[in-house]
Amino acid sequence: MSTKQLPGRRKFARDLAVGLTAVPVSGMAQAIFASSPSAETSRQSDHSYIFDIRDFGAIPDGKTLATKSIQAAFDRCHEAGGGKVVIPPGRYLSAPLFLRSNLELELLPGAYLLGSTNFDDYPTIQGRWEGLDRTIFASLLTGQDLENVTISGRGTIDGQGQDWWKAHRETQALRRKLGLEGREPENPPGSPLKWPRPRLINCYRCKNVHISGITILNSPSWQVHPVLCEEICIDGVTIWAPGDSPNTDGIDPDSCKLVRISNCYISTGDDCVVIKSGYKYQPGVNQIPSEDITVTNCIFGTGHAGVAIGSETSGGVRNVAVSNCVCNGTRRGLYIKSARGRGNIVENFRASNVVLKNILDTAVHVGMFYTGSDRTARVEKNEATPTFRNFHFSGIIVEGAPHAVIVEGLPESPIREFSLENVTVNGVKAGLTCSNTQQARFERLTVNSESGPSFSFSDVRDLDVSQLRTAKAAPEEVVIRMERVENVSVTSCAALESSRALLEVHGGGSRDVVLALNRVPKGVPEAVFAGGADTSVVEKRA
Repeated sequence: MSTKQLPGRRKFARDLAVGLTAVPVSGMAQAIFASSPSAETSRQSDHSYIFDIRDFGAIPDGKTLATKSIQAAFDRCHEAGGGKVVIPPGRYLSAPLFLRSNLELELLPGAYLLGSTNFDDYPTIQGRWEGLDRTIFASLLTGQDLENVTISGRGTIDGQGQDWWKAHRETQALRRKLGLEGREPENPPGSPLKWPRPRLINCYRCKNVHISGITILNSPSWQVHPVLCEEICIDGVTIWAPGDSPNTDGIDPDSCKLVRISNCYISTGDDCVVIKSGYKYQPGVNQIPSEDITVTNCIFGTGHAGVAIGSETSGGVRNVAVSNCVCNGTRRGLYIKSARGRGNIVENFRASNVVLKNILDTAVHVGMFYTGSDRTARVEKNEATPTFRNFHFSGIIVEGAPHAVIVEGLPESPIREFSLENVTVNGVKAGLTCSNTQQARFERLTVNSESGPSFSFSDVRDLDVSQLRTAKAAPEEVVIRMERVENVSVTSCAALESSRALLEVHGGGSRDVVLALNRVPKGVPEAVFAGGADTSVVEKRA
């Protein structure tokens, strides 16, 4: 673009730089004296440069591809040793762009970076799709083996994913017609999609990545997907896609460490935030965990879950803290999921001060049956069997859900060291169910369910329940139901006058159940027995 085409301040800046493509931010006056040795030294040693994509030919009409112009700005910034690339107000259409190290991409208010809807504009790369390493389309913003990358501003990145969603649905229909189930093999010839869909922002093996302030819309698939990255900070970002858009997860840290997600609003067609680490156990493959991750001060709208882990857990997930978040209208609130064949360990999870409203399925779900429905078969434990341990939930409020809480381990791999405390649940059809769990503690819970017992436990060992309450229960129903439990204490719990009993022990296989300091109305038994349960398994203490 010639100088004559540059209006006002842009022309002045161009003239001031005396033909330079970029001007050091640290002192524009230095450019005036660029001929002096001291000024020249300063200009060369200062890498804080600003590059406007319009100076590289980008046209803000939303129709003309600006890919080459924006990529040229990225590359020139990299050649200068780092700096900032600015997308000014306007609509800029682009095919995939490849980020560079020491780059800040700033989208100014009113700036729109639009993903091309022409599939032929998207090259392929070797990447990860739903936990499997494979050939995929490059993402609108792709980073590989980079350091110090920032995407910031008050502008918008819009993937314009509608055509991709349509092609995905048609491809899935073809796969089903051909009997191709699951994620493998590749799409058959003739598919609308030859390769898996692109993301919007996709970083591989990057370090120190910051995303802040921007709005992200309508990704062809997952919106923000860091893979094998370290030191990721995502703050103050808005992410949105229609509730029925396929696989449009919000943020998916995948085999990443040191991740901070804060102050975001996310509403999508899949999980809003979901932490992953590989699809399946592979002998001899060194699979990398996701670890040291925080999610705080976020609000989640539509989506399959507000915050989830899995179901891809084959590299392991550990040290995750979720706090001060609200889910309103998600299918599930907090969802930790895995399955036989995924392998590895999910451990050290904390969730505190979370509000779950208008949930469409289960408010809190910790389960190891993401695939497969046989919940009674005992399969031999092996290296591909997942392990869940050390989960703690506290300060949870649930207002409206079909099911309050599900905790469900595998018969061959029970969930261990699980605790839930200080929880209030209203407006749910079914209460809390817990199965195949060991070393569990439930304390200070109020669950007001419309049907069934408010609390149900089966195949649980080393269980402590204390201060369990219900203010609304189905008539003639017990408050707590237990089946095949061992080494249990029930203390300081309360029944209603309409309750059939505080506790029902059902069937054989239970032993060592101790009751103490419970509050039971006159005429309501503290414990009843059904299904052939032995009355001797319960001991009442003062």
